[in-house]
This record gives sequence, C-alpha cells and structure tokens, in this order.
Amino acid sequence: MRDIYVADCETDPFKIDRIPKPFIWGLYDGLQFCEFYSTEHFIEYLRSLNKSIIVYAHNGGKFDWHFILDYLEPFEEMTIINGRLSKFNIDDIEFRDSYNILPVALAEYQKEKVDYAIFEKEFRDLPQNKKKIVDYLQSDCVYLYEIVKGFIDTYGLNLTLAGAAMKTWRKLSGRPNCESPREFYDFFKPFYYGGRVECFTSGIIDYPFKVVDVNSAYPFAMTFDHPYGEEFEEADELPKTFAEISKAFITLSARSAGAFPFRGPGGLFFPNDNEIREFHITGWEYQAAIDTGKLIEPKIFAVYTFKHSINFTKYVDHFFKMKSDAKKAGDKKTYLFAKLMQNSLYGKYASNPDEYKEHMIIDPKYIEASFNDGYEFNGLLGKWGLVEKPLEECKKHFYNIAVAASITGFQRANLLRSMAKVKNPLYCDTDSIACEDTLNLNISGELGDWSLEATCESGAIAGKKLYAFKIAGKNEYKTASKGVRFSADEIIEVAKGAEITYKSMVPTFNIRKAPFFIERKVALTV
Repeated sequence: MRDIYVADCETDPFKIDRIPKPFIWGLYDGLQFCEFYSTEHFIEYLRSLNKSIIVYAHNGGKFDWHFILDYLEPFEEMTIINGRLSKFNIDDIEFRDSYNILPVALAEYQKEKVDYAIFEKEFRDLPQNKKKIVDYLQSDCVYLYEIVKGFIDTYGLNLTLAGAAMKTWRKLSGRPNCESPREFYDFFKPFYYGGRVECFTSGIIDYPFKVVDVNSAYPFAMTFDHPYGEEFEEADELPKTFAEISKAFITLSARSAGAFPFRGPGGLFFPNDNEIREFHITGWEYQAAIDTGKLIEPKIFAVYTFKHSINFTKYVDHFFKMKSDAKKAGDKKTYLFAKLMQNSLYGKYASNPDEYKEHMIIDPKYIEASFNDGYEFNGLLGKWGLVEKPLEECKKHFYNIAVAASITGFQRANLLRSMAKVKNPLYCDTDSIACEDTLNLNISGELGDWSLEATCESGAIAGKKLYAFKIAGKNEYKTASKGVRFSADEIIEVAKGAEITYKSMVPTFNIRKAPFFIERKVALTV
C-alpha cells in the first residue's frame, strides 16, 4: 500500500470580507514532521519525494486543497463528492479529504487550543508566537495521522465512510452486495425520506422542560427485519399481521394528524391540517399512526410486500460492543470509529449514482471542445476550467433503496410513538425530543431506549435547527443554529421576534466560483 501522509495549513485568521491565505504548511508521515513557509515549497517537497503517496487533509476538499489548485495539471480527472474535492493527483501524489472517511471535527478526537490572534501577519513571526504556531500545526498533523492511519489499518483504504461500512458488513455477514436495477430504485424512491425535524411551538419557553435522545436510533432500527431483494407482491389491501405490514410499503390517501411525511413546495413536512393527501409510507409508519390515533379516513391504493427480509443485528452488535468497550477503556480513537461505522451503513443502500459525475480540469480555452466528448461546463476551479459528464452506466451501482426506506421509516414511527408518550412536545429532530415531561419513555442506556440529555429551566425556539435551551442550574445553553453561527443571546432575540442579519467570517470555498461570504437575514419561523 502507498505511504500515508497528512497535511494541514495555517492561514490568516478568519475575518469578514477577508479571504485567508496560508502562511505555513505542515506535513507528517508518522515519523517526521516538516513545515513549509510557502505553498510552492510544500508542493516542491512532495514532488521531490519521487514516490507514489497519498496525502490527506481534514476538510481539505472545502478548504486546504483549494490553495494548491494552480499546481494541478490540465486534463486530470478529479473526484468531487457533495461539492468536496475528494480525490485528485499532482504527478504521482494523490490528495484526499479525510472528512470523507471521518466526517467529524478533529476536536472530537484530539485538538490543542491556540489564540488565533497570534496568526495575524504582524504577530506570527515573533519568535515566541512562531513556536506556538508550529507546535499547534504539528499537533494537528500528528492527531490527524493517528486517526486516518488507524482507520485505514482497520477498515482498509476507502474513499468514503459509507464504502468502508458496506465492505465491513459484507465481511461480517458473508452476504454479497445486494444491487438492484434502476427501475427498482425509481419505483421505491418515493418511500424514502430523511428524519423528522419539527417545531411544535416557537418563541420563548418560560417553564422547565427536558431533552431526550434515542440511544443509537438508526442502529436500533437496523436490528429489525426490513424488506430485502427485488421480489415483492402488489395488493390493494393490507396484510393480516403486523409482521407482514412492517415489511410493506403503502400508498394511500388519508387525513394525517402529523403522522406521515409529505414533500411539499417548501420541502419535507408532516401535515396536520385535516386535508386529504396521497402518502407513500412504510408499514412501520402506518401501524404507528393507527396505534396513536393519528390516521383519519385512510383509503389504501397499493401495498407492496416483500418476499425476503434482512436485519443487521450482527453488524450493530459488533460496533455497539466496540463502542461500549472503548468508552470504558478511554480509547477515543476506537470509540470514534465504532460510532461512525455504526451509523454509516444504511444510507449506502439509498445512494443514487445518477448524482455522481466524472470531473476533469482543463485549460479554459478547451472548455468548448470538451463538449464534443460529452462534458458540460461546471465552473472555474482556480485558473482551470472544471467540466463534468454523467457517470458511465457500467460504473453505476444501485443498491436497495427499500432497505434504507424501511430503516428511516422505522425511526420516524418510533419517534411518533414516543412523542405520544410525553407531555407537551416542544421540538423534535430525527432522534431527539424536547418536551415538558418524559412521562412514559424508557430512560436507560440500552440500545433503542431514551437517554436524558438535558434538564432545562427555559429556552427559545426560533425555527428548525435554531434554538437555545438553558441548562437548569448552569449558565450554559444547548444550542443549534444550522447555517449560521449564533450565540444563545442572538437566538433568543430572534425567538422574541427580532430579525438579525448574519454574515459569516469564514469564506465558503465552492467548486463553481471564487470564495464568498454567506450573508442571510434570520427571523422567527412560526
């Protein structure tokens, strides 16, 4: 296997309207750490090694690697995943983004602290500051190498975490990949949804409440039997038993009292407005709606029941035990790997290869000529043109979206049942509930049970993924502010009705255009 290196760069501190530039690079191979005071010297050194290596940077695909684009050669293929520069080459050096296999902040494993003020140009060359910066850079590289090399040694050289999870499942189960034709994917795609995020109230909460989480929600769902394979039967009425209903997909019309997901113009929501709609749901959700009294006037159009089923208990138990043992032993690295692997398998079954593209960088003067080879212009990447074309059909792999649809449907059904057991639900997000009292929920450390995450004395809900919950007896908050970086005080102001203009200090590096700063107005969502 090729030698593994890791790299990192330190830049000007983030500041509104300033595009940072690197002033030092670090490189570590497990034995030797080197620093470079220009990007040119960093690339020159890598080339001077004169060997085929892989260099990882954490979040490199959306930050670090954008600073080396001018050193790429034209007509090089590039792998881009979710807008992230995931894999590309300069000579025999392969550059990868470690975030694809370890999608967490480095601080979840280990990270030192530093005062970023000393990174300003007028301070960073002072001897005492320069040493602090080099030490900080080296520690980041060492910690990154430990988890990247550890992951590769344990799970193999994979481009993505989901790919590693699928290979591990095959090894543990002895099952081959379950691939399906495009027609199967397209047919069952309407039954596949994500998690449920909903505000049941908004504004200021001036009374005590609690926040609870499911212990490993999706892994728990994976321990149940789910539809598998391509063989299914269609009927216009429900099966007789719960076991059969649970492995079915149902198309029906009904008045849903907040039970079923529905894709509307504004995205996914759970209607509770007494209107009749057509829904595409799992049997898990149907049964949960019946049991909680949330289904009104159902009319069944079609029921698809599968001949075969699958569960992932062996996989889940393997990583649940690994995570538990690692936590007891204080083994951060193994705990992190187990946590990530445990939650990364089911989504692979829903992956859509139609979303994958083949990318290539070319001299801008050849962009138009590339159209003759089936490429389309994607944007400018540094000084290069970026062109793309659909993945060749022989390279597309559809797995089994029915498996993923059933697993996610199970958790939405579990969440619905649980919300019916608590007092006054205030907010939910996929596997968590904020409520006035947990009442009849099972609170324990067992897989699939609920754990008490926080007891709060007050709070503010300004919208989906925008809240501040004050922890009882402490001067601290549990907050969420997706898409913006708001303090608890700012979230509270929005919850009171204020409109706040947010402008990011951190530029967004995009494959289609020059770095830019996100600016948006944030207001209360009722």
